[in-house]
Amino acid sequence: MYVCLCNGFTDRCVDRAIDSGARTVGQVYQNVGCRPQCGTCMNTIREQLAARTSEVELSVTDAG
Repeated sequence: MYVCLCNGFTDRCVDRAIDSGARTVGQVYQNVGCRPQCGTCMNTIREQLAARTSEVELSVTDAG
């Protein structure tokens, strides 16, 4: 699913950015090599960050 129409990146791009260590919206944009344009996608990115970072933290806790 497209997350950012202005820059043309998808939820998979956001997932890869998170897997690479992005923990903020700005870090996601840096990772995909874009800058915010209209800002509509920021809430979606925040939601995806919140969901994915809690998953990552849970898997690290379970492994430790």
